[in-house]
Amino acid sequence: MNQGKVCVIQYNSSRFLTRVDRAARTLAQAGYEVVLIAIKDDETPAFEQRNGYTVKRVELASRRLPRGFGLKFVRFAEGIWRTFVAAWREDADIYDARDAYPLFAAHLAAKLRGARLVYDSDELNLDRNWKVSSNAVWRFLMKSYEGFYIRHADAAITSDFGRSEVLSERYRIQPPTVLLNVPEVIQTLSPDLDFRARALGDRRYLLIYQGILVPNRGLPEMIEAMRQLPECRLALVGYGAMERELKEKVRREGLDDAVVFFDAVPYPELMRYTAACDLGVIPLIGSCLSYVYAAPNKLFEYMMSALPVVATDLPDMARVVTGERVGALIGDPTDPTSIATAVRAVLEDPAGVKAVGERARAAALERYNWDAEKEKLLAVYAKLQAAGAAR
Repeated sequence: MNQGKVCVIQYNSSRFLTRVDRAARTLAQAGYEVVLIAIKDDETPAFEQRNGYTVKRVELASRRLPRGFGLKFVRFAEGIWRTFVAAWREDADIYDARDAYPLFAAHLAAKLRGARLVYDSDELNLDRNWKVSSNAVWRFLMKSYEGFYIRHADAAITSDFGRSEVLSERYRIQPPTVLLNVPEVIQTLSPDLDFRARALGDRRYLLIYQGILVPNRGLPEMIEAMRQLPECRLALVGYGAMERELKEKVRREGLDDAVVFFDAVPYPELMRYTAACDLGVIPLIGSCLSYVYAAPNKLFEYMMSALPVVATDLPDMARVVTGERVGALIGDPTDPTSIATAVRAVLEDPAGVKAVGERARAAALERYNWDAEKEKLLAVYAKLQAAGAAR
């Protein structure tokens, strides 16, 4: 049964964001026609059929302009215009803005089409891990911008309970629906043993950090902590602004035998990598509210892969790690010794490592998976459809 048309707008190329893909597939399976508008880069096609929904990427002519001289604002303005035009042409029943920047385009398209607007905020956009977040002028403008559109949205969704509370208090709205950033159920784990052999070498335990390599994620500190963990090797799987700096640090400090780097890979392959490891680390530094109230996808992916978790003692992560007894907390992620101590607390009992991993997987299979979360997404959209039909 055709439930109507949903147009999702995303201000990136939509390559590795599994949260967006899961939601789009779920809506498509429920009978919605789903079109995702994204930004084309050199590695993605302009049109793509993906798992029951369509991806249409807009080409920005301004991407070819030189960097600097304020031209990023030209690219941003062109991105707003082209995504708005593409979204308006879709004539959807519901427009879904993924984070703050597509809000203007989604709101305007929804108004002109008499459609509904959903704001799905994966981050606290006023308090992200960005230098500009400390600029008073930028904060005033972003708060005014996000506040206007979130109050005029027909529904709001976010990824963590702490973030929901912040958005509710900040903008005096009903708490946004929380859709945890959890994976789909993996019934049978298929560890990549070749990856394990390459990553582990002659060590006993393989630790993994998967994700973006950027500041304030405790990565230099995690690398330094490896000096205190002679039985362990750390696999860093991902990419980002700090990649070159981290590789140079490993080389400069003689830790090549303790830390290995792997490029980002598609999600199914990433999960096979993860399942081949012994422990997952998340040494996130609470440098901004968006990090303080984070329960990132890697937390639940580690659990689904039967890995114990070592994570920073931040509210949303601690609630899971402590409540489910699936690992240990890092008291101070800026201190390599604190990180190493938390890792050793899990690994000191080899039999216990397996038991903790099994407990983590059991919790993921029962509670922290997309089958358990997706009904909340469908309920939000069903309510919007019913309200639209009543008008």
